[in-house]
Amino acid sequence: MDILYYSDLDYGKVKKQFERTVGFLESGNFAAAEVKKLAVNGLYRAKLDQASRLLFKFAWYNDRNYLLLLEVIYNHEYEKSRFLRGAAIDEDKLEPLHRPDGRGDAGRIEEEGIPEGEELVYVNPRLVHFHLLDKAISFDDEQEKLFRIKPPVIIIGSAGSGKTVLTLEKLKTLRGDVLYVTLSPYLVENSARLYYANNYENDNQETDFLSFREFLDSIKIIKGRELDQQAFERWLHPRSHSFGIRDHYKLFEEFRGVLTGGDISKEYLGYDDYLGLGIKQSIFLNEEREKVYDAFRKYLEFLEENNYYDLNMVSWRWLDYCRPRYDFIVIDEVQDFTNIQLYILLKSLKNSDNFILCGDSNQNVHPNFFSWTNVKTMFYRHKLSSSDIQILRSNYRNSEDVTAIANKLLKIKNSRFGSIDRESTYLVAPVMTKKGEVHLLSDSREVRQQLNDRTMRSTRFAVLVMRPEEKAEARKIFKTPLVFSIQEAKGLEYPNIIALNFISSNSREFHEITRDVGAEDVNGEEITFSRGKDKSDKSLEAYKIFINSLYVAVTRAFDGLYLLESSRKHDILVLLGLTEHKESVSLKKEESSMDEWQMEARKLEMQGKKEQAEEIRRSILEITEPDWEPITPDNREDLREQALDPDYFNKKAKDLLFAYALMYDDIESIMDLSDLKYRRADRYESEKGSVLRKYYSEYISDNVQAVEQNIRKYGVDYRDQFNMTPLMAAVQSGSMKILELLTACGANASLTDNLGKNAFQISLYHSWSSPGYLRKLDRICTYLLTDNIKISVDDCLIKIDSHKIEYFLLNFFIALQHLIVYEDHDFFLAPKGVKAGDLEKAVEDYPEIMLPEYRKKRTYLSANLSKHEAGSSNPYNKKLFLRLYRGYYVLNPGLAVWVNEKWVKVYELMNTEEVRVPAPDERKTWLRNYWNLLQKERARRHGRMGYYDEDDNYDWLDDEVDLENYYDMDDEEEDFTRQDNKPENETVDIDAVIEKYYDELFDGDSDSEEKFRKKLNRVILKERMENFEMQLEKYGSYRNTGDVPDHKDTRDEGNDAGQKYADTGQEEKDPGKDKTDPGREETDDGHENMPQQEQKHEATQFRLPFDD
Repeated sequence: MDILYYSDLDYGKVKKQFERTVGFLESGNFAAAEVKKLAVNGLYRAKLDQASRLLFKFAWYNDRNYLLLLEVIYNHEYEKSRFLRGAAIDEDKLEPLHRPDGRGDAGRIEEEGIPEGEELVYVNPRLVHFHLLDKAISFDDEQEKLFRIKPPVIIIGSAGSGKTVLTLEKLKTLRGDVLYVTLSPYLVENSARLYYANNYENDNQETDFLSFREFLDSIKIIKGRELDQQAFERWLHPRSHSFGIRDHYKLFEEFRGVLTGGDISKEYLGYDDYLGLGIKQSIFLNEEREKVYDAFRKYLEFLEENNYYDLNMVSWRWLDYCRPRYDFIVIDEVQDFTNIQLYILLKSLKNSDNFILCGDSNQNVHPNFFSWTNVKTMFYRHKLSSSDIQILRSNYRNSEDVTAIANKLLKIKNSRFGSIDRESTYLVAPVMTKKGEVHLLSDSREVRQQLNDRTMRSTRFAVLVMRPEEKAEARKIFKTPLVFSIQEAKGLEYPNIIALNFISSNSREFHEITRDVGAEDVNGEEITFSRGKDKSDKSLEAYKIFINSLYVAVTRAFDGLYLLESSRKHDILVLLGLTEHKESVSLKKEESSMDEWQMEARKLEMQGKKEQAEEIRRSILEITEPDWEPITPDNREDLREQALDPDYFNKKAKDLLFAYALMYDDIESIMDLSDLKYRRADRYESEKGSVLRKYYSEYISDNVQAVEQNIRKYGVDYRDQFNMTPLMAAVQSGSMKILELLTACGANASLTDNLGKNAFQISLYHSWSSPGYLRKLDRICTYLLTDNIKISVDDCLIKIDSHKIEYFLLNFFIALQHLIVYEDHDFFLAPKGVKAGDLEKAVEDYPEIMLPEYRKKRTYLSANLSKHEAGSSNPYNKKLFLRLYRGYYVLNPGLAVWVNEKWVKVYELMNTEEVRVPAPDERKTWLRNYWNLLQKERARRHGRMGYYDEDDNYDWLDDEVDLENYYDMDDEEEDFTRQDNKPENETVDIDAVIEKYYDELFDGDSDSEEKFRKKLNRVILKERMENFEMQLEKYGSYRNTGDVPDHKDTRDEGNDAGQKYADTGQEEKDPGKDKTDPGREETDDGHENMPQQEQKHEATQFRLPFDD
C-alpha cells in the first residue's frame, strides 16, 4: 500500500505513534492500525493512541492503490476536523474495516479487498507529498520546481497544464495582503472555492479574490454599465453602413485593444497617434483607419450619452485613485489583459517584485497584441520589476489525439507568423493515456441530422462557432442549448466539441495562414523559435486571431473533437492530417438526466453564460412560470388596499394579507386587520402554525417528492406567493431532506426574501428564536453559505469571503439586529445597539463547523466589532458598524449590499429604520409623545378611554433630574419624588443620565437597567402623576354633570361601549359577539362577516415598560 502525505499534515506531537501506525497501513495490516470507517466523505480513521486518531482516505492511479494521510485528530475532537465539517462522530458506533473473507478485522487486507477511493489525475513517483484543493494534487517535476520559486515569477502553460492549480497552491505560501485577479468573474469565484475547499484557512494572509472589474470597484465604484459585445452590436448595427465597416467584432476589438488599453500614458489614442501606428499594432490596414477613427469618435459620444463605460478608459482614469495596498498579486489568464489593465494592477503593489503572472498567449482570442516580450518591455519602460519566465508543458486535460491536433496548429502558427516570443514557442505533452477521437465530417444534411439527433439531449457535447453572429444559424442545425461563440468558450470544458465551419467560413483567412507552410513544418517532434515566412507582409498580424480561435476550440475537448466543414479540401486540413471527410457519424445517442441538465444550467449561469442557461431551462427542463403573482415589496401596498378597504369586504385579500403578515412579522398589517374586526388578528401569535401548515405542509413534513415536482415544473429558484424560494422555505421549516435535494439541484443561496434576508440569514433568524431549530443548525448551515458578500462603503467595493468572521457578523446583524435592538422595549431611550455580550450569548451553542470556539469568545467578538467600526483607525477596517455608545454597535447606515445585480442600502434591504443616537430635541419630542400615550393608558385603566390633557405645556421635559438618588435606589418602594431626598446642588440633565446609564451597563453593572426603569417610572413620570390624578378627579366631576370640555375629550369614535361599562363597573362586552345582531356571522376561521359600516376602530392595547 503506497502512502502519500498531505503537505500540511502535522503529526509532531505523536511522531512515534504516527510512524508505527503508518507502518501498519503500508503493510495492509489495518487490524493493527484499528482502522474504522467514518460515514463522511469516504474518510477512515486509524488509532494512534488512546486519544489521537489519524484521518485518511483511499485513492488510486494507474491501477495502484494509495492512502492519502490528511490530518491528526487530538483528544477525540472530531468536531474540530476541517475535513469532517463538524460531523458528530460516535466512536462506539464506528465499524472496523473488514477483511474480504468477512472474518472481522483480524489480519491484513489484501489488494482486492481495498475500498474504492477517488481517482487521482496524476501521481509523481518521486514525491510522497500531495497538495490539496477540492481534490488531491500531485505535482510533476516542472510544477514542483515552479512551486518552490519565489516571486516575481511568470508562468506560461497551455489549457489543462495545471497552471491555475499551481498558482493557487503558491498563493497559500504568501503572507500579508494578497490579491488574486483575473478578467473572468466565474474563474475568480471558482478559484476562491478551490482555494478554500475542505475548510482551508490561512491566518497569515488577508486574501482578496476579485475580477478585474471588482478590483476597479474596490478603488472607486464605477458608475454606469460596461459596454459588452451585445450592447456594442445594438449600437453599431444601424450605423455600420454609414461607417463602411462590415466586421463588427473586429471593430469592437480594435476599440478595446488598440485605440484604448495599449498606450498606458493616455486614455485613448488621438487621431494622429492611431494613423501613425505600425502595421503590427493594428488589425486594420492603413487605408481603413480613417473610417475606424470616425466610428471611434461616435463611439465616445455614445458612451457619454448612454451611461456606458469602457473598461480600459476607466482603468486609465482610476490611476489617480490607485494606491499601493497589496503585498502580493497573482494575475491569472494574463493574456486577456491590456497594458493599462496590467499596469494599474501592478501599481497597487507595495513592492513591485511581488507578483505572479500566469497565462498562455496561444489562447488569446482578443487581438490585443499580447506577448510576453511586450509585457517585459512595459516592465522596463515603467521601471517595474521583471522576472524570468517558466513554462509548463504537460497537459492534464486533453486526450492524445486532441493534443496532437493542438500541437500541429501551434507549429503552423509558428511557421507562418514566426514566434511571438521565445516564451510562447513550445509544444504540449499529454499526460492523459486516453487516445481520444478526432473526426472531420462533411457538412451535409445527413451528417447534421445524425449529429443533432445523437447529441441534442446530452450535456457532454457542445457546439462552437467562430463569431457571435453565427450562433443563430448554428441553432437552426443543432437543437442543443450548448451553442457558444469562441469568445464565450474561453474557460469552458466539455468531453466532446463540435466545431462548425471554423475553416470553411473563413477560408480566405486560413489560406493566408497556411501559405508557404509545408508538411515538413508540422511533422517534426519539436518547435523552435523562428521568424515568419514572409517578413514583408505585416498585415498577416490580423490573421492570428483565426488560428488562435481554432486552437481554443480544439483544446475545449477532453476526449472527442468533431470538425464539421463544408469545404472538401483546404490546405490547413491537409497539414493537420485530416484528409478524409466522413459522410456518417458513428456515435451512439446520448441523453443526460434532468438533474445533469439542471446542474449544467446552474454552472453556465455562474460562468455568466445566461443565454445558454435560460435556453436549457426553456427547451430541456421546460420550466414554466407559476400561475400566481408573488407578493413583493413593490406590490404589497396593492394587497393592503384590497384587504383594508373599509367600503368593500374582501375575505380572500384579508386572509392572504394576514398570512403574509405572519410570514414577515408585519405587525402593522395585523393591527390594521384587527381594527377591521378580523378576529384571527387578535390571536395572531397562535395562528402562525395553521398558516404554515396551509402553505408549507410539504416542507414541514420534509416531503421531497412534492417539492421535487414543483421545482421540475417551475425551476429550483421559483418564488411562491410570499416571494420565498424553495430553499428559503426549507430553511424556515428545517427540512433536511429537501435541503439536500435543493443543494444537489444548485439552488441559489444568495437570493433574498422581502425583508432582504437570504437563506443563511433566515436560518440565523430562526436559530435566535427557537432552541429546537438551533440543534439543526450544524447540518443546515453547510448548505446555505454564499461564496461571499459584496458591500459598498465610502464608494468602494469590499468583497468578504464566507470563511471570514466579517461575513458571519454582517449576516448576523442583517438577520437579527432589529430583534436585539428592540427586544427590551426601552421606550425612553433610542435603541442601544448590539453588544459583544449579545453576540456571545447568541452563538454559544452554534456548531463548530459554523463558528469555531475561539470565534465565540466575547473578547474576539468585541475586538472585531471595534476593528470594523466606521471611526476605527485599523488598516483592515471594513467600516461595517457604527458605535452608538461605548460597546454598542449597529450596522453602518452608509453601507450598501450588492443584491440582485444592484446596490441596496442596508437599512432599505432590511426594511427597517436606521438606528442612531437621537438629538436632545428628538428625545424631548419622543418624551412628549410618550407622555400622551401614558395619559391615554392611565385613562383607559380608569375606564375613561381617550381622556388626556392636550394643553400640557411640557415644561417638565426641561427639568433637571436627580441623578444621585436614581443610582442609589435600593428600596423599590422608596418615594424618589420627595424633595427632601434630593441632595443640594446635585442635579444633571437627561442627557447626562443617558450617558452614565450606558457607561455603567458597559462596565458590567447588571442592576443599571433595572434602576433605569425605576428612574423612568418614578423620577420622570411619577412627579407628574399628581397633576394627572387631579385632572382625572376633575374629569370625574365633569362626568357627573355631563359637562366635559370639548378640547379635552379626544375619545376615538367607537369607544362609547368602553365608557358605558366603565360607568357601571360591569365587564366590557365585545359588541362583535352580540348574538342578537343579525348582521354578524363568524366564519370557521374566526373571521366575522359583518356589514362594513359596523366595522369601527377599536383602540389597541399596548404594553408599557412598567407593565412588568
